[in-house]
Amino acid sequence: MAQKNLDVSKNIEQEESANNENTGGGLTGPEGVLMLCVAVLLDLVGFLLFCVSWLGVDDYGILDILGMIIIGGWMFTRGSGLNKDIIKRGLKRFGFATLTELVPFLGGIAPSWTILVYKELKN
Repeated sequence: MAQKNLDVSKNIEQEESANNENTGGGLTGPEGVLMLCVAVLLDLVGFLLFCVSWLGVDDYGILDILGMIIIGGWMFTRGSGLNKDIIKRGLKRFGFATLTELVPFLGGIAPSWTILVYKELKN
């Protein structure tokens, strides 16, 4: 009887982990869709501001700060239980995207937030 209960509990745990993998993360999960929308919005607004920058329009780094807070905070909470190698790789990606966004004109052209979120979700 005890062996049967143990087998049933293992099956339930396997089903729950499979359900969590199918609905929790990835590109098509709610987290992925939301974060990709945020990243695309930040990059699109940055590109539009770049296109009209000859009129003297500038965001003065506000989009960069928003991206660092929103996407950086998401990456920090997402990697809270992972090993150190994955965290180091995420920090390298985040640092590269942040530096790209901080370079004048390059930050407006490059979709670095979108690429960062995409690679983080595919990892």
